[in-house]
Amino acid sequence: MNAPRPARATHRVPAPDVARGLMLWVIAVANITVWIWAPGPTDGLRERTLGAGAGTAGWTADDLVNMAMSMLVDGRGFPLFSFLVGYGVGQIAARESARGTPLPLAQQLLLRRYGWLLLVGALHACLLFPGDIITAYAFGGLFLALLITASTRTLAVLVGLGTVLMVLFGATGWAARSPGTVRYPSLVAESPQEWLALGLAEGTAVVILAPIQLLGLLPMMLLGLALSRYRLLEAPGPRRTRLLGTAVICIVPGLATGTGTGLLTTDMLEPSAAAGAALAGADAVTGAAQGIGYAIVVALVCARVQGRGGDAAAPLRAREHPALWSLQALGRRSMSGYLAQSLLFTVLLPPFALGLGRSLTPTAALLLGTAVWVVTLLGAALLERRTLPGPAEAVHRRLYLGTARGGAGPRPPV
Repeated sequence: MNAPRPARATHRVPAPDVARGLMLWVIAVANITVWIWAPGPTDGLRERTLGAGAGTAGWTADDLVNMAMSMLVDGRGFPLFSFLVGYGVGQIAARESARGTPLPLAQQLLLRRYGWLLLVGALHACLLFPGDIITAYAFGGLFLALLITASTRTLAVLVGLGTVLMVLFGATGWAARSPGTVRYPSLVAESPQEWLALGLAEGTAVVILAPIQLLGLLPMMLLGLALSRYRLLEAPGPRRTRLLGTAVICIVPGLATGTGTGLLTTDMLEPSAAAGAALAGADAVTGAAQGIGYAIVVALVCARVQGRGGDAAAPLRAREHPALWSLQALGRRSMSGYLAQSLLFTVLLPPFALGLGRSLTPTAALLLGTAVWVVTLLGAALLERRTLPGPAEAVHRRLYLGTARGGAGPRPPV
């Protein structure tokens, strides 16, 4: 049985936070598509809006955006966040082990942490965005809390079994498509009253079904827990060449299957039902691997800017590396950033609000989603300069740690 390895660093390691901050952009430009109303023709695995010139022989700007989203974004962000959730569980377990915390108390800490996170996710799903992912992550964290002493071999076996489920989830997702159906009617409601009533019903269903949704994300969480024991993101320097090769192996197949799904999304490929299901199943796995490749690249970049022989946990400085520093600031406040996205989209997009989601083209959706992410990035940077936590993180920390530890001490990974 493998006990978690104690963390050697005294500071919070930048790489996981930088990856979280970057993936929040991926989530923003992916999630905005479900807020589009009166979208016109849609197609592909995730029923993306086709935009102007759909189905024509020539490539349009919207076609290029949809292709890029399929290759780089769709099915990549949430698996990577799942990996980072599992990695964070491993980091917390290692930190508590280094402090001499008895195993039952460390597990109680994790159970409280993810139990309260479950409440946050449920409120988010019911009151803001029924496409919530926090609830599934919370269930995953509760499950991983019971596995922190499981052997790495056991975790690897579970990852292998879960990967089969990922393929099945992807394939059945293609078979169960219903083109033209609004995924979340609350997001296109005509009045606040209708939005609230529909949102409560949809959010409740999301919370109830979250354990099923978790099955498609759990393999990456388990992998994150396993690899945290090898300090993959904290100390990539000594294994730079090997990890760079691993990143390439992870990313290239995802680009290949993403090209296939992009051709579906741009309405330039019409496969048989069996071929479409096979492509969707393969993309579920290669897309998840591509997300892991992103995390490795981020870790290598952070290690490089900190110096070959430097401390992997040394804090990034705003003046020297402003982009990475800002991403780290947002990653440290990833829950606040994610909730802020939903709040801003609710103000900007539905018919009962500003109504900017009407007939939004893929290019316009990409730009608006990026703008919303930039707002959260700037907000996080401002809080970082003032050494303030994100509001959601502050409340969550107070809930699961209590008043004694809620206001001080190092911030554990989100």
